[in-house]
Amino acid sequence: MSSAASSGYRKTSAGHKRGISETSPTRSVMTGDGTAEGSYKTARQSLRPLPQPPSASSPPDLQKSQHCHARAHSANVSPKARCAEPTYSPAASTPDGHRPISNSLGRSGSIRPRSMVSQPPNVHGAVIPAPDLTSLERSSTSHLRNLSKLVQTPDGEDFSMSSPAPSVAGLLGRRQLKRTDSTCGGRRPGANEVGRSAWEERNWMDKQRKFLAAYEYLCHIGEAKEWIEDVTHNPLPPIVQLEEALRNGVALAEIVQALNPGRSVRIFQHPRLQFRHSDNIALFFDFLADVELPELFRFELIDLYEKKNIPKVIYCIHALSWLLYRKGIVDFRIGNLVGQLEFEHHELEEMQKGLDKAGVSMPSFSGMGASFGAEPEPEPEPLPVETEEERIERELRENENTVHELQAQMRGALMRIRLGQTMQNLWDSEESLIDLQSIVRGDWVRQVVEYRMNMRRFAISIQSAARGFLVRVQRRRRERRWQESEQDVVSLQALVRARKSRAETQYIRVQIQKQDHGVRNFQAAARGALQRKHVRDTHEETHEAGQSVLKITAAIRGMHERRKIRDDKARLLNVQNDTISLQSAIRGLSARCRMQRDAASLAKTVSAIQRFQSASRGMLTRGNVHSMRKQLSQQCGAVVEVQSFIRGGVGRRTTNEVLARLSNASSSVTMLQAISRAYLLRQQLARKLRTLDKQKAKVTTIQSFARGVAIRDSVDELRRELILNAAEIVQLQALGRAMMLRIDVGTLLSQLEDEEPSIEALQAAARGRLVRAKFREKQKFFKANMEKVVKVQSYVRAKLQGEAYKSLTSGTNPPVGTVKGFVHLLNDSDFDFDEEVEFERLRKTVVQHVRQNELADQYITQLDIKIALLVKNKITLDEVVKHQRHFGGDAGRLLTNTEISSKDPFDLKALNKNSRKKLEHYQELFFVLQTQPQYLARLFRNIRERAMAEKECERIRHLMMGVFGYAQKRREEYYLIKLITRSMKEEIDHCPSVQDYLRGNYFWAKLFAAYIKSPRDRKYMRDVFSPIIKENIIDNPELDLESDPMQIYLSAIENEQLRTGQRSHRSPDIPREEAIRDEETRQTFIIHLQDLRDIADQFFAALEDHLHKLPFGVRYIAQQMFESLAGRFQQDNHGHILQIVGHWLWRSYLQPALVEPEKFGVIDRGLSQEHKRNIGQVAKVLGQVAAGRFFGGENAFLQPLNSFVGESIQRLEEIWSNVIDVPSAETQFDIDEFNDLYARTKPTLYIKMTDIFSIHHLVASDLPTICASQDDVLREVIRELGSVQNNEHELKHVSTSEICLTLNPKLHNKEDPDAEAKALFMETKRCILYIIRVQSGANLMEIMVKPIAMEDEDRWANIVHDELSTNSRRRGAYSESASIVDLAALSYAELKRTALENILRLEQLGRLTRHNHYQDLLNEIAIDIRTKHRRRIQRQRELEGVRLTLARLNDQATYLEQQLKTYNDYIEQAMVTLQNKKGKKRFLMPFTKQWDHERELARSGRVPKFGSFKYSAQELGNRGILVAWHGYTERQWQHIDLTISSNEVGVFTLDGSNGPIAMPGASAQVPLDDLLQAQFNNTQFMEFFGSGGEVKVNVNLFLHLIMRKFYKDRDS
Repeated sequence: MSSAASSGYRKTSAGHKRGISETSPTRSVMTGDGTAEGSYKTARQSLRPLPQPPSASSPPDLQKSQHCHARAHSANVSPKARCAEPTYSPAASTPDGHRPISNSLGRSGSIRPRSMVSQPPNVHGAVIPAPDLTSLERSSTSHLRNLSKLVQTPDGEDFSMSSPAPSVAGLLGRRQLKRTDSTCGGRRPGANEVGRSAWEERNWMDKQRKFLAAYEYLCHIGEAKEWIEDVTHNPLPPIVQLEEALRNGVALAEIVQALNPGRSVRIFQHPRLQFRHSDNIALFFDFLADVELPELFRFELIDLYEKKNIPKVIYCIHALSWLLYRKGIVDFRIGNLVGQLEFEHHELEEMQKGLDKAGVSMPSFSGMGASFGAEPEPEPEPLPVETEEERIERELRENENTVHELQAQMRGALMRIRLGQTMQNLWDSEESLIDLQSIVRGDWVRQVVEYRMNMRRFAISIQSAARGFLVRVQRRRRERRWQESEQDVVSLQALVRARKSRAETQYIRVQIQKQDHGVRNFQAAARGALQRKHVRDTHEETHEAGQSVLKITAAIRGMHERRKIRDDKARLLNVQNDTISLQSAIRGLSARCRMQRDAASLAKTVSAIQRFQSASRGMLTRGNVHSMRKQLSQQCGAVVEVQSFIRGGVGRRTTNEVLARLSNASSSVTMLQAISRAYLLRQQLARKLRTLDKQKAKVTTIQSFARGVAIRDSVDELRRELILNAAEIVQLQALGRAMMLRIDVGTLLSQLEDEEPSIEALQAAARGRLVRAKFREKQKFFKANMEKVVKVQSYVRAKLQGEAYKSLTSGTNPPVGTVKGFVHLLNDSDFDFDEEVEFERLRKTVVQHVRQNELADQYITQLDIKIALLVKNKITLDEVVKHQRHFGGDAGRLLTNTEISSKDPFDLKALNKNSRKKLEHYQELFFVLQTQPQYLARLFRNIRERAMAEKECERIRHLMMGVFGYAQKRREEYYLIKLITRSMKEEIDHCPSVQDYLRGNYFWAKLFAAYIKSPRDRKYMRDVFSPIIKENIIDNPELDLESDPMQIYLSAIENEQLRTGQRSHRSPDIPREEAIRDEETRQTFIIHLQDLRDIADQFFAALEDHLHKLPFGVRYIAQQMFESLAGRFQQDNHGHILQIVGHWLWRSYLQPALVEPEKFGVIDRGLSQEHKRNIGQVAKVLGQVAAGRFFGGENAFLQPLNSFVGESIQRLEEIWSNVIDVPSAETQFDIDEFNDLYARTKPTLYIKMTDIFSIHHLVASDLPTICASQDDVLREVIRELGSVQNNEHELKHVSTSEICLTLNPKLHNKEDPDAEAKALFMETKRCILYIIRVQSGANLMEIMVKPIAMEDEDRWANIVHDELSTNSRRRGAYSESASIVDLAALSYAELKRTALENILRLEQLGRLTRHNHYQDLLNEIAIDIRTKHRRRIQRQRELEGVRLTLARLNDQATYLEQQLKTYNDYIEQAMVTLQNKKGKKRFLMPFTKQWDHERELARSGRVPKFGSFKYSAQELGNRGILVAWHGYTERQWQHIDLTISSNEVGVFTLDGSNGPIAMPGASAQVPLDDLLQAQFNNTQFMEFFGSGGEVKVNVNLFLHLIMRKFYKDRDS
């Protein structure tokens, strides 16, 4: 019985409970029907020879292993299988895991080997006859065959059933710890077992004796568990889990509640253990005090809460039970379960290990009842003596189930004997069966092949017909598609041909242009030949196809004419009616006109017409004559001469006739000509009139212009005349006006004299009305512009206030009124408080973001390396996935922005007193490291001397920046600058020469590089470099600053060849000296140098203009470097040292931002190679100037710039002199070494625990170098801290994220000599502030001697109520300083008296004088007001810087997130690719389990996408993958299968089945992420199938199986 079963009880007479050993019977179903016919199908698959029974001389190892399998006819037992070693109390089992129609044997009813009969006092049983056992000789079960064999041996004995084991003498119920007390199912039978029994028992006792203490302790825990359950009536966890369950104190508090039902007990309950659970334990402690339990039996809080001494807790519960029983509070005792409970071997072993590890002494539980005076338990009455028949009847009744089980076993054995005989007969007829099977298989195969061939031919015919149909359809579609797109295709072909022809023509033209001078003559000759050939060919073609061309031309003309006629006809049809009407009218008019003209002409020109006809006939005759002349052209000259005579005569005659007729008709011709000219003239005039009508407006305008010109001419003429007589005209006009005006005035005055009183009254009313109207208008104007009026008033007040503030800030002795008006600026307003809170919050966020980005960057870098190794096949994908899950399974958590998890590191839940002390010492350590830079400076020098690796230096740099809070606050920046300067001085002091210093690689330089990465420095770089780079380089694409003459020369040649298309006559293979002599190269070189000089000059001007914006920290470090070098190397020139400092500042601060502007935020986009080359040339010149050297040697061609370099060196020297001209750091930051001693708000530091331990280890390892003196403060702190390993173990419960440490200057041993005077002066200033707010005066002395009035007391009372009361949120001036007196408790008279006393004491100390009326106090207050304002501005700048830093960190986090997402996507894609990769098809052995499984999946159409594998539970168990399957024994695993499949990337399905039948509830989805997370958490086992029986698997082996089957090549 296991400890989990110890919660079942039964009542005893003593009033307590005893453990009961229970077993659960297991059913198994027989797979065959018991007959030869019915069992053939299952038996045929596993036909093999029957195992022979072992002989008497069998080796011992074979005899030991024979009971490890059940049925040999159907199970192939692996020779590797061995029975488990017996444990202290294993679960009850039987030798046979499958017994049909039977229950498995319980512990008390198991079959005992015959060696048990060697104990006659303890063994009783019914005798089994030997003949019955002899019949089991041919059983297929090895156990029964061995049993039959043993019966036949000469020393065989009867077999009986054993009774329960005997008890220890004197302890009723406690069993003897002998080997016979084991509850292992079966013993290993053997012939020599009797002789070895005693030795085995002794050996077992030696093995188990070491667990007796653990066993008894577990029994005592069980006793306490039973008692608590009886008291509270609430169930408790099992015994082995009770120690952990008691830690929260809930069970103990329930005891108190159960024993005090009338008392209200508040019990804190939470699933996770918290420190508030100690309240429950405190309730129990109070109850122990109430019942007066002696201190001897009590335990401490840590004994239970931290598991320091759990046995003491159990001991206390036992003592409490006896005390309550003695007092009668409870009526039952605590039980005694020693010897009544049984536990697993591993439970005892783990408990014993826990007791040994705890190292606590086990209290004595025996005799506790006697210690409390309780009566001992009554002895049980002696049992009556029973007879032999009663004993036999009782044992038969007790072992009735066992007898039934044995009978069922016998029946099964007989059935298996018959099955074996049937199988033997089958083996005898094996050849006949094989022949029969081969015939059947052959016939079946032939039928199948024939069917498949027929189906193949049928399918091929169908496929061929379908393919033909598809091909024809596709062909028709293709032809139809081509026909539809014929025009487009033709057009496309024409375009393609044209493009090709143009391209060929262009190519030929280009080739010809290259040979232009020799081609022209050839072209002329070719053109002539081609033209002649073309003309000849055209002539021949025209001659040959003349008739055809004529026919075609005629047909084309006819077609065009017909088309034209058809179109005209269509147009005419549209206007047919109108056209007909118009044509009829025109024809009528034309006909009438023509008839009239014809009639008139014919009447007058009959003779002329006749002559015209005769002339026409003559012309026809001449034509005929001309034709005849052609025919007679071949006649002789005489004919020609005759013809000439004839022609002359005819011509003269004809001429005379024409002249005669014309002379007769001259009058008619003249009349006709006149009529025609008149008609044409009238037409011309009508056209002009119409034109003038259209331009009537313009004509009118022209006429008006003409009239205007005429009038102006007349006016001008009149004006000229008046000008000539101007004097007379003016005199005449004046006389006329004067005369008229005197007449009007005389008339008006005569009228007004009569109405003078009325006029005066009217004037008064009018003036009043005007004044009132003006006032109302002005009032309305003011109301309408009230805001403007207010603005004007505020402007005036601001002007006055500004003048007063100017006198306060720049004046030497500001008056009292001015100081009084601005004294409120010293108070901290709510806005100041909110800014402080916001700055602190942002500072925390920045520190956390920096940590997160560093962690993410480190993780991504490692992941990048892993992926690179994966690509090169150096590692496998599962190693990459393991690294991906190394940070908690989800890499996106690296970049989540959460608050600081534990703001208070001194948490009661995580620390004890010693841990708190350690953290306080760490606070002192970091305060010393911050404020005493000499320690870290020596450490840095030691790091440089040891030549530490770069990676380690980078880690230390991050640690140091974390110690100083990344210089986010004014204090941290001050101490970081002091550390850098001190480390620099440390290095300079140990350098023998300047050259040695220049050659050094110092750690403070790395720290400085980290310090200047702030947004403030990036803004300065942007202000200086951005305008010059954008205007001169980026926005000037034509800029080229190449200074190498050879490169310029080659570029000129290349440009010339591109421009002309011909090869340059200049040779490219010349030296630089000749290249610079080229005219074009020389001019370009000069232009480049001029541009280079101008841009460099602009950089120097920008440095001068922005010198005041250069961050103070950089300037101060440069100043300290100059002073340290000048003090160490006094023999060197100060100008040379200043040059060294300037060159360092250029190289470390300015040059990186110039060379890589996109990296430092100078510009917002990337640069091209041309831009970078130009910037490099500028940086070369600036670097040469910063180094103080002229060009020469390597840069010989830049020597023309040496004059500019010389001037720039002097200019830059002046700039460096101004750079180092800064005040001290104490003045700039208003901090000194005593500030932390008096400040009310202590400095804080946010740092991780791992960084704390790293810094502790770093300082402790180099402590002899850092601290030479044994009495050093740092040595004392390190000594009090102890070793790093112990602190890590002790502070392991502190939060792993950033914690907040308040730095405490306890060990600061410096004292300020003027501390008392400073405190007195501060207190006096505070009193004076309130005094000048209550009273007024010309100067401070007058106010101090002025008497006090009642109004002054009232004002003071109001100030106390508003500002100095405890409920007020306002913080007055100097409230952060330690106050000597409480001002709120003083009256105004006492306040003035205190102030006067302090002033007199300060006057005695020489700090004040009455000669200037104590003006020094007012001057100091004015300085404080200015400083307060400067601090506000500085805080705003710090806030802006922190916000910029946070924005940059967010940008970096976004970039890291994108990079991380890319890597994760790549890994996810790699997993998908590997899981999809099929590889070569695996060969599966036919008729195997996997082959049947895949065939079944293929038939049912349920083949998973990524594969499926089926294993038997026994195979997985042999591999160690399957650890346990609840509800099934290991002998049943061979019939249970487990299927692993995947149908989704990264998700696997587990299904359990019993043969082909799926098991209900035996299915689970297993994500790969869960397995990897469990492996990362070192989880050894995982459980699945919650409702179908829990399956426990080994995580590592199960993950290895999945990776091998699903993420490897399938052929591997």
